[in-house]
Amino acid sequence: MRRILFLLTTALFILLCGCSDKGLVMDGDGMLNSYRQISQEEAARMMEQDDGHVIVDVRRQDEYDAGHIPGAILIPNESIDTEPPAELPDKDQVILIYCRSGNRSKQAADKLFNMGYTNIYEFGGITDWKGKIVTGSTDMAETAASEGGQTVRITYDSFEGGGPEYTVKIANPSIISYTEEIRRSSYDEDGVDIDGAGYDVIFEFTGLQQGETKVTIFARSPIADNFDAVYMVNVDQNLNVTMNFMDSADTEEEYDPMEPTASLVMEVNGKIYYPELMDNASAEAFFEKLEEGELVVDLHDYGNFEKVGSLPWELPRNDEKITTVPGDIILYQGNQITIYYDENTWDFTRLAKINYVTKEELLDVLGEGDVTVSFWLEWSE
Repeated sequence: MRRILFLLTTALFILLCGCSDKGLVMDGDGMLNSYRQISQEEAARMMEQDDGHVIVDVRRQDEYDAGHIPGAILIPNESIDTEPPAELPDKDQVILIYCRSGNRSKQAADKLFNMGYTNIYEFGGITDWKGKIVTGSTDMAETAASEGGQTVRITYDSFEGGGPEYTVKIANPSIISYTEEIRRSSYDEDGVDIDGAGYDVIFEFTGLQQGETKVTIFARSPIADNFDAVYMVNVDQNLNVTMNFMDSADTEEEYDPMEPTASLVMEVNGKIYYPELMDNASAEAFFEKLEEGELVVDLHDYGNFEKVGSLPWELPRNDEKITTVPGDIILYQGNQITIYYDENTWDFTRLAKINYVTKEELLDVLGEGDVTVSFWLEWSE
């Protein structure tokens, strides 16, 4: 009798499965699933197919802005209820779903299945993703208005009891500054952080002067993956900041946040500039000389295109034929330094460059006659 009951139950189960329009499948262990769970390698291969698939990120907006898989659309898990999302009109479309760690993506996949979607593939969390990651809804980070100009916020996840600690290194700290905010949502009854509870680390970047620089965010943890995330930053003349995600790589290296960095500073008639040092042996030697102390040079006008003066020491030359532009700081004959406010073509060594400055702006500061210019290094804390 028990065997007959078992066979009847099994037959009814198969019949129900055969009548369902929800695309039920069996996994490798013989268990009934409502969607397919695949590896990230399988997901990456599927993303290469031209089959009309859609990639769905079910995290929050701030998480999506901080970094997402290229081409992914944002449909937060919390917004998925009982009605099909407007972003997913085709219930037979191949849908690839992910979140941060794989929890919310499973919830979202199950809810979509219950609405009748038939080709759902869940592949875990972006924390394990080895492919490319971009930031923001248009490959940019989240922006916000400020008194000076548009700022940029980048959000990273961490957790109590060993989650990543983040350190920001700005290649040229004269271009932008940043603030750090920790946003927690889980505490115990005494208001103490719960071990293992997640929280957000939010960096807000503010423009200080027009220019470009590189920002690296170092993530270090005793139990989670370490990585270095690199962004290129542009600050326009209105101090609006834009940040483009360039690269992210896992690493085992330690990072010393106390390592100071130096910026080249030039002062003339009370105006401060932060020229960008070039990547050559002459600029390196110039940097090393400035490590010994401030350099003060008297310059005179020459040729209606430059201010030139003698250096107190010789520098190695790396001459090449170049056409100068306003803002070029040039080494001439190894013992003279010139600041160009107009064009000239000759065999020169470019030491540094004042970015985003015009001839008129430089002449307003340099004046028509002789002028005294100071150079020194400004070190970060």
